[in-house]
Amino acid sequence: MPSLNTRRFLEDRRSSIQSQTFRDWELIIVDDGSTDGSWDFFEQWQRDDDRVKLFSGPQKGLYPGWNDAIRRATGEYVYIATSDDTMAPDCLDKMVGALKQYPKCDLAHCSLRVIGEDGGGAKCDWYPDGPFVKSSQELLDCPHVRHAPFDGLLHLTGASVYASITQLLIRRSVFDRIGMFESTWGPMSDFNWNMRASLLCSTIHVPDTWGGWRLHPNQATAQTTNTDFYETVQQMIDHAIAETAPSLPSSIRKPLQETWNGYFNERRFWWLSEKHSKRDRLWKLLRRLAAGSPVARDYVAWRLGFSEDFALEPVDLLKKWYRQQGFHEPLQRVT
Repeated sequence: MPSLNTRRFLEDRRSSIQSQTFRDWELIIVDDGSTDGSWDFFEQWQRDDDRVKLFSGPQKGLYPGWNDAIRRATGEYVYIATSDDTMAPDCLDKMVGALKQYPKCDLAHCSLRVIGEDGGGAKCDWYPDGPFVKSSQELLDCPHVRHAPFDGLLHLTGASVYASITQLLIRRSVFDRIGMFESTWGPMSDFNWNMRASLLCSTIHVPDTWGGWRLHPNQATAQTTNTDFYETVQQMIDHAIAETAPSLPSSIRKPLQETWNGYFNERRFWWLSEKHSKRDRLWKLLRRLAAGSPVARDYVAWRLGFSEDFALEPVDLLKKWYRQQGFHEPLQRVT
């Protein structure tokens, strides 16, 4: 549990952990210099439960605190229990059970429950439109395996595939294989780790429990759609591909590096040009065609009725390309 000045939410977080039906856990708390009484709360918790271990954080920001806690963990699985969030009482039990049942999966993913500052239900407009929900379709409420590298490829859309870290239970060995969280890109850098992990690791989806994500003014999250945001997302994507490329099969590595990454990068910026005048858009289209842009080519082919690729949802286009590489269906229903 990384923590910084979230005292008002700690009663809920403690209750969610103490009520877990899975009892064989240790809690590594790394407090990054709280000044709101959190440290005193944690000290009392440590006295009450010898499974709780308390440490002072590196005070270098969000992800160094996460990494410090992970390095101190000794268990087979890691769950990042962000201190302002919560989870269902059977969350750990069911996700541990899923990873034991499916040893070829290194990540377990559960449903998301979005809550408000006061703990009640809250609405999150972008999550239902995200790539996880859209790619799952009829499997959203069913246990299913998501074969690598499919979820990693979904990050090419530029949207978070795993909306909250509270939805994931991670084999400890994944960090040895993938590395720790980067902090280069600020409070959305877990997008980069999630992409690296899901390019190489398969995921088992566990629909009948949930991790909570609390919306409140001081949370360390970022959701926007301006040019700077897209540029930052592309930097994270480029880094994830470079880091994992040596371990990817050549049938994925080559199109990912040579075609797919650039295509989706341009496609994201394409929609920003919709705000320009028709004349400006036409000149931009002509310049892109002259430069050999595959997005511009697909756009013209779509408008002339020769191809549907440009009109496809990004998730559906990725599924199409994935299948064309000869891979089996990316999602497999299980019982």
